[in-house]
Parts: sequence; C-alpha cells; structure tokens
Amino acid sequence: MIVCKFGGTSVGDAEAVRRLVDIVRGRRAQQPVVVVSALAQVTDGLLGLPGLAPDLRHAALAALIHRHAALAAGLRLRDGALESIHAEAACLARRLEQLGAAGPDGALLDYIAMHGELWSSRLVTEALEAGGVPAAWIDIRPVMRTDARFTRAVPDREALPARARAALAPAQEEGRVPVTQGFLGSTGDGRPTTLGRGGSDYTATLLGAALDVDRVEIWTDVDGIMTADPRLVANARVLPVASHLEAAELAAFGARVLHPATQAPLVDALIPCVVLNSFAPDRPGTTIVTGVHPEPVGSSPVRAISWKRGVTVLNIRSPRMLGASGFLRRVFEVFERLGVSVDVLATSEVSLSLTVDDPVPLDAVLHDLAPLGEVTAYPGRAIVAVIGIDLRGTNGLAARIFDAVRDINVEVISQGASAINVTFVVREQDGAEAVRRLHHEFFGAVEQG
Repeated sequence: MIVCKFGGTSVGDAEAVRRLVDIVRGRRAQQPVVVVSALAQVTDGLLGLPGLAPDLRHAALAALIHRHAALAAGLRLRDGALESIHAEAACLARRLEQLGAAGPDGALLDYIAMHGELWSSRLVTEALEAGGVPAAWIDIRPVMRTDARFTRAVPDREALPARARAALAPAQEEGRVPVTQGFLGSTGDGRPTTLGRGGSDYTATLLGAALDVDRVEIWTDVDGIMTADPRLVANARVLPVASHLEAAELAAFGARVLHPATQAPLVDALIPCVVLNSFAPDRPGTTIVTGVHPEPVGSSPVRAISWKRGVTVLNIRSPRMLGASGFLRRVFEVFERLGVSVDVLATSEVSLSLTVDDPVPLDAVLHDLAPLGEVTAYPGRAIVAVIGIDLRGTNGLAARIFDAVRDINVEVISQGASAINVTFVVREQDGAEAVRRLHHEFFGAVEQG
C-alpha cells in the first residue's frame, strides 16, 4: 500500500487532474490511497469571504463554485458531479449570512476552510471513475480526530490507525481507490478542524504511518527537494536522496515543497517519503529516508539553501538577565500563553534576540514582554538557512557564508543547536539576494542536469 498526496497545483485544472488519474492508474497494483489539497488559491479565497461585504461575498463564493464547475466541465464529468458541492456551498452561504460584527472565530474559520478539500476530493473521485479507475470518496474528518485548537489542531495519533483501517478497508476490498482530504480533521464532538496551512502533507504522512504503507508520495510542481528555490536560482539542482532531518530543517525554514511537520510520523515508522513532480511524473524526484548519510553536492558540505520571509525580530534587553535563573522560562511563558512559535534564538549576558513568524499579535507580545525588559520589534525580516553535512564541525564554513553576504547586513546568527544548519536573519528585501550569493558560493554556476 502507498499514499499519494497531490497538492493544489496538481489538481489546479483539467489537464493536471488528468495527469493525476494517469499517475494513480499506473499505481493501482500498489493499493494507492489518494490525499488531495484544495485547488490552488481556493483556501485563500474561502478564508477571505468573511471580510467582504455581503454582495461581494456572494459574488466571490459564486466565483469559487464556478471554478469547480469549470473543472468538472473540462473533465467531462457526469451531470451530478457537482450536486454535493452546490449543497455544501449553500450551507456555507447561510453560515456566512449569520456572521456577526465580531467576525469569525477559529471554529468558523475551520468550517469555512474545509470546503476547499471537500470539493477538490469530490471532483478527483469523479475524475478517477470517469478515467476507468474505480474510486471511493472518504470523509477524513471522522477519521482524523483532533483536539479543539482550531486552525492548528493536533491529531490523535494513537486513535488514527484503527479509524483509518476501518474507513479505508471496505473500499480497498472492493478494488476501489480511496480518495480523501488533506488538512482536515474533527473534534470528538464532530466540529471540523484544520491542521494548519500546508497540513495536507501532514495528513498524508499521518495516514502513511497509521497504515504502515511502503512509501508516501508527495506530488507537487517541482522535481523534488532542490539546492535552492528554482524561482530564485536558475541552476538549482535536485537532491536525489535526503534525510528526514534535512527535509524537516528545510521545510521549517521556508522550503515550500513540504510542510514542516510532515516528516515526524514517518521517522519512527521507517517509511520513505518521495517528493515527485506531477507535471513531469517520469522524473525520479527526491527520496527522503531515515538514517541516510547524505552525500555532498560536488565538493561542498552544504546541501541546500532555504529562506523564509515574513519574520519579525524581537530584541529583549534586561540587566536582570545577568546571572539570573528562570529568565528564559518567563520569556517563553509569554509566547506559550499567546500561542506564538519562536524560530531563531540568540542570547548574550543582558539581551535576547528571537524571531517569530508573521502574522503575530505584536501589540499583545510587546505588552506581555514589557515587564521583563526593554523590548524592540523589527518586522520585515527574513531567515536564511544553510543546510548541510556536519556544518558545525567544518572549518572555515562560517567565513565562506558571511564573506558571500559581506555587504548584506546580518542581524541575528544562530549556529550550534543543529549540526546541519547555520541560520541568520537579514532584511526581507535582502533575502533573495543572500540565497543567490550563497548558492553561487557553494554550488557555483553548474548547469542543472
């Protein structure tokens, strides 16, 4: 058995869905379970509905439905293929009409967002049937039980194996390909939840581990994990093999191929994950495995350069830090209380610098940190991460990194927490150039093979 997850661009139009059908048809002997994302940009469109005036909201929802109808027409699906979509859209419209002045809470946002995956998975199921691949639509919500942290729910991994087998086995025994949704779950009392943006990858690997599959395939619009974002670096190259640790570090620091939480369910289960290009399905992609010892790319210990924009740096200066115990605990209690994650951290005797991802409740953060010291915020920053082999033990590496970006102001540096990662912060407008310079420094101008 395998899990095949298809992202938003891989179901974005009729041609993309036909490629999906061909891919799944070629894997029927391996008992594929198909997990799909919403069509590209649909989740953003749905989450934008509450902020619109009623007449504009109606038009925007109608446009989203029209896009799915156009996809159904392009695939020449049966006349009844859109019945469930229209019914769900009508329910959504009624809920939105009841929206009060306070705006949506997290539970309502998850209810709104879930429709993208529900609708795309319905059309993919119909497309597989039309393409001669028997398929069954499976609702993931009662399978993926979560807590009630709406918009960032945590799945109940212990309950998942039994629920997944019970939901999928009947279809598989009938020779049908189960098609289900990424990103979605539900609380114990049935309220819909989501796993956070990009959570469809996480769904796929959770199911893969729960079902003990042979591998999880992540189908996207690039050839695999690359040495840099190919939109920034023309000669970026594919890594044929990567470790789960490398993949997790790259994802956490901006590589858009995978969701940061994706790899965790697969590590203990020793299940490989393969990143593949649905626009070029014959290419080998990147295989991510546990325990692999990655090989250098050429003569460089560096394997990839990643970056993440939309970052705010917070500097906390407090003489009370000097020789004091418990100071960091009090700082992180603030972030825990406000539900804000911290990425990069650097300290001195009397000051602390850290980064948080936007959007962040900055006023609340500054208010709650103020009793601890003088707090200054610097928005509009980017994190650049250099990922490689034993970077902490490589002589002269830091000199090469910072010589490559010598005329770009580096504000925060973090090295030592991970043997495979050197991270620093620059202004957001300098991030792309920093990536290009570092890639040239460590990979040169070699043409992509």
